[in-house]
Amino acid sequence: MQFRSTYRNLILEDVKNELMQAKSLEVESISFQIQKTGFSCTQCGCCCRGKYGDNRVMLLPQDILEIYKTTHLSEADFSSPFIPVEVENALNGVSETSNLLPYIDGKGNIHSFGWMLKRKKNGDCFFFESISHKCSIYKSRPVMCQTYPFYMEKCKLYTSECEGLGSFISPSDSLSLARLVLNRYIQELEDLILVYQRYEHFEPVDTNISISLERFKKGYVFYIVHDSEGTHYRCEQI
Repeated sequence: MQFRSTYRNLILEDVKNELMQAKSLEVESISFQIQKTGFSCTQCGCCCRGKYGDNRVMLLPQDILEIYKTTHLSEADFSSPFIPVEVENALNGVSETSNLLPYIDGKGNIHSFGWMLKRKKNGDCFFFESISHKCSIYKSRPVMCQTYPFYMEKCKLYTSECEGLGSFISPSDSLSLARLVLNRYIQELEDLILVYQRYEHFEPVDTNISISLERFKKGYVFYIVHDSEGTHYRCEQI
């Protein structure tokens, strides 16, 4: 128990230090990097669709609140537990169920950290309109979508795959985007600190994968979700 507490405190200290560094970053420097890289959204919709790769969109608390205000849908209607790709593949039967072992507790629940946008059966985003190829909540879309394909880690700017990269972007647009990217990065770190502070430890139990597999056969899975507000229970159909 003491080891777990010490380890968590070390991680927390690292994240807090990273947050301090992030808050000292100059948005103009990030804007310069974005303008040098170049970007213009082509509205192709590839980042919203499952067939083009990993399109999971992690939700911050502000995102969930904004979507609720816009759509009046319940959180359960548009969000799902955020799970690693290997867990998702195991649940979908495209990889070994042994990939689930590190995430299953003594009661057969799968533990996850945070929330993501729901996706349709074909893997497309819940809010992606297949005919128009547009987002039905575009003005209220999550900050991860607003800043795509840019993101920050360890105080450095990175890009995800996108056909809009390399295109011209004006100084004013790059500055606006840089502000969003930096604010998102800071919010993510602040949220992560709260997750660690409120995290309730669980011990993975290999033998209880049979309980989970029985539930999968019946078409549902039980999740324990750890987020910045605490621990939540969610039953999802698969």
